[in-house]
Amino acid sequence: MLLSYIKAARLRRWLARPDCPPAIQECGVLFDRVFNKSATNLYTLIRRRTAVLRATLKFDGVIYSKASTHLGNSQIFFYPRGDRSLTPVAASIKYIYSTLTGELLFAVQRHIPLDHHTVDPFSMYPYFPAKLYSTDFGTRLENAKVSWVVSHFARWRVSDRHAVILSLSRD
Repeated sequence: MLLSYIKAARLRRWLARPDCPPAIQECGVLFDRVFNKSATNLYTLIRRRTAVLRATLKFDGVIYSKASTHLGNSQIFFYPRGDRSLTPVAASIKYIYSTLTGELLFAVQRHIPLDHHTVDPFSMYPYFPAKLYSTDFGTRLENAKVSWVVSHFARWRVSDRHAVILSLSRD
C-alpha cells in the first residue's frame, strides 16, 4: 500500500511540474476526473503549484471572504466573464488569490439553477429581488474579478433541495 502511495505521489509531483508537457498535464486532469478528485481544486483553475491566498478582501468598502472564513461574505452575484449584458449569477467564493501580476481574483462555484420542472414562486414579483435556486453548487471553479461583482446575497435554505436567494444590491 505504501508503494502505491509513493508512486501516486511521484506521478502527481511530475504532473505539477512547470516543465511537464501540456498533453501530459491534460492526462492529469483526466486522472483527477476518473478518480473523483474534486473539481474545486484551485490548481485546475490557475495551473500553478503555488498561489498567494487570502481569507478576506476589502474592496470599495465591501468585505469579501472565502466561504470557509465567513459564509455570508462569500455569497456574491457576479457577471460571468465580466459581460454586463448577461444576467448576474449567484456563486460562492471558495478562494481569494493573487495572480502573478498582483491582481486579486475570486475562484467561485456557481449555484445550480432550478430544474425546468420546478416553479419559482418569486418569478411573478419582478421588483422583489429573490429567486429560488437549487441548494447544490456546480462542480467547476471559475474566475471572477472583484469588478465583476454586483452584490452580496442572503440565502435561506427552505428544503433539502431548494434555497431562496435574495440580492442585497443597493441599486
